[in-house]
Amino acid sequence: MEPTVHDVLAFHGVDRAAYEHLLSLGAGRHPARDAVALLMWLHRGAGVDAVSRVRALVRTRSAAARLVAEARTVLLLGAASCADAETALLLSCACSDGDDSSRVRRFLASRGTADAPRRGVVEVLGGVGALVFDDRLHAILRRYEEDGGGGFLPEELAAPYRLCGAAAVQEQDGRSLFVTFSKGFPLTREEIEEFFTERWGRDCVAKVMMEKTMPGSPPTYGRIVFRQAATAAAVLAGRRLAKLVVNGRHLWARKYVPTPPAATTATLGH
Repeated sequence: MEPTVHDVLAFHGVDRAAYEHLLSLGAGRHPARDAVALLMWLHRGAGVDAVSRVRALVRTRSAAARLVAEARTVLLLGAASCADAETALLLSCACSDGDDSSRVRRFLASRGTADAPRRGVVEVLGGVGALVFDDRLHAILRRYEEDGGGGFLPEELAAPYRLCGAAAVQEQDGRSLFVTFSKGFPLTREEIEEFFTERWGRDCVAKVMMEKTMPGSPPTYGRIVFRQAATAAAVLAGRRLAKLVVNGRHLWARKYVPTPPAATTATLGH
């Protein structure tokens, strides 16, 4: 029998508890989510009980801030940064003893690419993470449990996991980023697509649209549509505006917000 949304939420209760623990200590929602998702990825791949140690090892606001900062370092700099002293708390959560440490390091070495942690987090967020970090579903679950947990499950919790939001086709706007370029230093559609696929995985980009301009005038902005909303979230990493460097030129990315048709003055082309 296939699992329900309720089954998945119950199974990943420890992951949700770690996330809510970091929030209670002042961590932001996106940084806390990414830190827990990174530990979930290490748990899944290296076979270490990473997430369950968060509540025991992270007891203060400063420790929570340090853990999410270390996770962000790993996501920005790649797997090699896990060997640095700057990620000692993160490794302490992932490794309870020498055997765990060896497994984690072997796992990271076997991933082959420095951006493996980023791809791993995107994979988690696009799968069970869509349920683990869904506040609405957990509010429904809490109400159900507070009422005694008897009787019929609410429709949202009784739904088969394969039909939940994690597997559903996501709206294009929700998985898009709006990007702008420095004046006089435009980028091509091919350069943008190559940059993101190299860092966040092959086929992560559904399409890239560029500003339609007059002949001889380079585009100044564009829109990237990813196959999963989790990829767009991973690129921003909790920031309102992400500054990236593509082939030595700056690209600024932010969440795409649709413009009402009446207010549109320029268009994007495929």
